[in-house]
Amino acid sequence: MRTRYSQIFLGVLSLVIPAVVWMAVPSVACGQDFDAMYNDQDVATNHINRGLAKLGAENLYGAKKEFEFVIGMDKDTGKKHVAYLNRGVIYALEDNPDSAVKDYLMAIQINPNYAEAYFNLGALYYKQKLLKKAEEAFLKAIELDGDYGRAHYSLGFLYLDQKKYDLAKLHAQKAAENGIPFKTLKERLAKIGR
Repeated sequence: MRTRYSQIFLGVLSLVIPAVVWMAVPSVACGQDFDAMYNDQDVATNHINRGLAKLGAENLYGAKKEFEFVIGMDKDTGKKHVAYLNRGVIYALEDNPDSAVKDYLMAIQINPNYAEAYFNLGALYYKQKLLKKAEEAFLKAIELDGDYGRAHYSLGFLYLDQKKYDLAKLHAQKAAENGIPFKTLKERLAKIGR
């Protein structure tokens, strides 16, 4: 019996080893440039998606490693701004606002039209009570994407805090028009007769 199983095992192994060698040295095995086979954008997208899944599962360390992989890639994949934004989110969750701001600003430097980065920057500034900076960031997010409901909603709260009730009401309406169903801002405005 042993001999028969040994023969089967060796037969399978003889099929597996060449495949492993071919995978380890693809440029030699198939005569192609490894970089041509290795699509950096797909790899970056894969790591971004894995990072987002880990972030959703509250695995901050694992998510950060996925985003850092994309940030560290040599080639421009068109995804680094997304990686910086999401690593900034992790820093904000870890109560490391300085690193979060740096990453949001890096995302903006890479893609100046990235409304989500301006929104996150505004939300962080708002949390830190840096209201002027928060207002500027929310307004920039809205300038880039006029239908950005969360930016309208957050800007409405900021104006409510500053007792700029007409502006708060305007942005509460725009948030609702853009699919933000939160009623808290409208309720707070109604309590003060606005």
